[in-house]
Amino acid sequence: MYPLLSVRSWVFVIWLVLISFALYARPLLPVDETRYAAVAWEMWLRGDFLVPHLNGELYSHKPPLLFWLMQLTWLLFGVNDWSLRLVSPLFALGTVYLSAAMARMLWPERQSIADMAPIMLLGSGFWIVFSTLTMFDMMLAFFVALAIYSLLQLAHAGLTLPRWLLLGAAIGGGVMTKGPVILLHVLPAALLAPWWLKDTKPGAYWRHWYAGLAFSILLGAAIALCWAIPAGIAGGEVYRNAIFWGQTQGRIVESFAHKLPWWWYAQYLPALLLPWLLLKPFWLGLKTLNLQDAGLRFCAAWGLPLLIAFSLISGKRVHYLLPMYPLFVLVLARAAEEVNTRQSDWRRAHQGFIALLALVGIVIAAAPWVNALTLRNAELATLSPLWGVFLLAVTALLWRHEAQNAQEAVLTVGIATVIALLVVSSAFFSLRGERFDTQDTGAKIAEVFAQNKDVAYLVAVYHGEYQFSGRLTKPIKTLVGLRNLEKWRAEHPDGYVLMRYKNASDLPTPFPYYHHRHKGFNVALLPIDAFLNNPALHKILIY
Repeated sequence: MYPLLSVRSWVFVIWLVLISFALYARPLLPVDETRYAAVAWEMWLRGDFLVPHLNGELYSHKPPLLFWLMQLTWLLFGVNDWSLRLVSPLFALGTVYLSAAMARMLWPERQSIADMAPIMLLGSGFWIVFSTLTMFDMMLAFFVALAIYSLLQLAHAGLTLPRWLLLGAAIGGGVMTKGPVILLHVLPAALLAPWWLKDTKPGAYWRHWYAGLAFSILLGAAIALCWAIPAGIAGGEVYRNAIFWGQTQGRIVESFAHKLPWWWYAQYLPALLLPWLLLKPFWLGLKTLNLQDAGLRFCAAWGLPLLIAFSLISGKRVHYLLPMYPLFVLVLARAAEEVNTRQSDWRRAHQGFIALLALVGIVIAAAPWVNALTLRNAELATLSPLWGVFLLAVTALLWRHEAQNAQEAVLTVGIATVIALLVVSSAFFSLRGERFDTQDTGAKIAEVFAQNKDVAYLVAVYHGEYQFSGRLTKPIKTLVGLRNLEKWRAEHPDGYVLMRYKNASDLPTPFPYYHHRHKGFNVALLPIDAFLNNPALHKILIY
């Protein structure tokens, strides 16, 4: 067990600190977070909870569950940008607790695995980053974990209707989160149950098993169809085709986005398992694992077909692996438990990793001083060295700690990882947070709309970055090419132009209109005549 607090309490305290700092340190991040907030905002404005829209256009890329939950927070707390950011982290917290429940089901005689798994999940760098972001994949991870937990309950506690209903509800929640991809996560383990379940079962048992599985899948489909059918009717043929077939087919067969080679995931997997692969006892434990262990057979049935399928699917992104990340942690926790009785392996196992974090603290603390000598980056002059000093103080305290067992080593490394990532991200956003904040530009656009004037954004694709941050009540027109802008001016002679350009120094002087640094470029908002009558602005324009 852990010192001072129970496992559940440690999980909640670490999660609360992590999320509190994330809410304080950074704004909604473009383009994903601001886009999803924009879709929820437009749904809220329209009062249309069937068909999502983005900037006035149908948005068929994702089902609406996340948008519904965002609006639920607004119903409870009023329209704001902090409560919607709690939705994904709450699902992350639920997944962490489910990982402990799965460990107890897989290895009931090995309590230390159930103790370590949730701390390891919460203390993994990959999980920390995405648990603070408002994205669909963390919600999907929760429903996958709930479905896997349901399968384990069915296998070890009996085939009862409430457990099949729970599995169906998890499948339905996953479909309403990100489409039928949840079946790809759940079906391999469910179909391979005769192989991983160590108890010998009669043929009648398996007939009931597969019949119950079919029932749960149909229940999940029925839950999703309760939205999809009326939404398809209301949205029209194009929207109907997109939600029933287009998105899934596009990603699996020939990706319209994120197309990458089959080996792409394999090259990143070791990095995703940090910091745990930096600790020697984990490698010692991994060498001893084999498929005679029924729990590991289940993990193999769950993970290996899934990794192969994900590698073959055309569209790839690293966060697509989030729903199966608890599986990796469970295997690592099982490996750690294998050498848990050898205290000497764990007493100082964390010190190498703590030393790396101390080096990061030194770099952050010294960065303003080094910059003062080199004068290379004006932003670094504003970086407070206290961020690095704080990280150094934390690492100094953790370095001196001697772990009594694997649980204590895991807790030490998990806490260190969370603190280090919070320090690094807080330092980064203290320098560049303004570049990611769309509220100021959104407010300027709202002022133009309040004057009953329209705005044209000279960009190929607009992701709705300013719709929610500016609380905009009508769409921004997107245009490419000066000829199209001339045509638009004929109907909107007093309209405004939102343009993008690379460097602030490229603007002609004087420039009396609004301009703002945004990520790796700049934006400016000015009257359409002022833009069209200034050829210098045409030359610096980027789409």
